[in-house]
Amino acid sequence: MKQILLGAAVSLLAATGVSSRALAAGWHYYDPECPVAIGEKSMKFVAMQPKKNIDRECVALPDIGPSVIVLDASDNELRDMNWDIRVLRAKGPDAQPDPDADAVSRLPVQKFRNGMVNFDQKFKDPGYYVLYAKLTSDDGAKSYEGRHPFSVGMMTDEEFYLYLGFGLFAVVAGGAAFTLWRQGKLGFKIPNFGKPT
Repeated sequence: MKQILLGAAVSLLAATGVSSRALAAGWHYYDPECPVAIGEKSMKFVAMQPKKNIDRECVALPDIGPSVIVLDASDNELRDMNWDIRVLRAKGPDAQPDPDADAVSRLPVQKFRNGMVNFDQKFKDPGYYVLYAKLTSDDGAKSYEGRHPFSVGMMTDEEFYLYLGFGLFAVVAGGAAFTLWRQGKLGFKIPNFGKPT
């Protein structure tokens, strides 16, 4: 459904003469901004699936498949530290997976002097995941650790309530129409196909 709406929006923009360059000019990594607490500091997180849509997500990637994860730290102290970044598989939305046993991917530990890292991540299975980040000084005296939970290919609460609301509306509208039809208040009759003419 999201792809259909997105396709319709892009078609509408194309029909009105808005170029793809103009769309790209308004595209920002951090919209919405998703802060990740790293100890007393924070960095920004965003996940995307650019081959499927242009949405940036904080907590719920809609589908499995190729994805891009971006982290950005504006704090100069964090830029001088060694970054250990992993994607962990979680057993539930509130689970605390083990960084060693539950890692599905891990970047080589290194410094990101510009304060930003983006990497490709292919999710094969729907479920719950955690982005794990541990930043450590060269001498090991100082470190910051943080986790950011997110889901992949799962129905969000908003989608669940949307589908539930639509289903209830369809049942109520169908029941009302049936009742009005049975009372002869709809202004038309459904032909009886079982009766010979």
